[in-house]
Amino acid sequence: MPASPAQRLHSVIHPVHSFIYFAPEPIEAFAALGHTTHRGYFPGRAAALGPVGADVVTAVFFNFCPTRVAEGMPESWTRADTDAVQAARMAAAGAVLHRDAAAAITEAELAEAIDLCERVADSVGYEAKPLAAGNRSVPLPDDPLTRLWQLTTVLREWRGDAHVAVLAATPVTAVEALVLHGATGAFPVAVLKATRAWPEETWAAATAGLAARGLVHDDGSFTDAGTAFRDGIEERTDAASMPLADALGPERLDRLIELLRPVRDALIAAGAFNALAR
Repeated sequence: MPASPAQRLHSVIHPVHSFIYFAPEPIEAFAALGHTTHRGYFPGRAAALGPVGADVVTAVFFNFCPTRVAEGMPESWTRADTDAVQAARMAAAGAVLHRDAAAAITEAELAEAIDLCERVADSVGYEAKPLAAGNRSVPLPDDPLTRLWQLTTVLREWRGDAHVAVLAATPVTAVEALVLHGATGAFPVAVLKATRAWPEETWAAATAGLAARGLVHDDGSFTDAGTAFRDGIEERTDAASMPLADALGPERLDRLIELLRPVRDALIAAGAFNALAR
């Protein structure tokens, strides 16, 4: 089945945004501010929300064990601290982009891509989209490459917020969603367990609960019903994300994908996603 417009957009938006969690520059920048636990992921991603606590971050991020979030969040925020983290994140993103992807897009193409992303960000609503709304409220940087990155962040988090809403309405719990994600084979279960940090007994209980519903086997692999169930979640997420594509229409959507694809490919080729191994 051909990818939908929303899926095609996500295939370029997500990687253009998500190198921020893997490259060394943001990790080093957050560490310089004292945010060293879990590579500064939680305060770095949460800073756009303002000085919120771990409970809010747990709710919005959805699939992390609360104890892992509490470990990674500062005990208290000040507005200056969140601003400093956000500024460090922007500077680090710009450093990676200028090093790895600046040659992949011309100045004119960059301006065009920014305009198209802004059209989307200005056209969609932000109800029930906390991470997208938080990132949209962040002042856009002057540097064009970093400006494009922040706009892709808004669009990526918009889809992510929609996915969380679908999961909550399905309903599945955070750890059940991870068990289902692991069953797809798209991401190693061991990595999901290590990064999301749910206790083994909680994971086992979620697997048993899904097995009782006929969605997975005892080993956590999908039943036929489970495959259809997970496919339904993805289809509803895709449908909920269509406003992102509809904001441009087919021709402009194709053009944005065409503009972002070389940036995505350059980041991957340069090793921006495995830079921690350098």
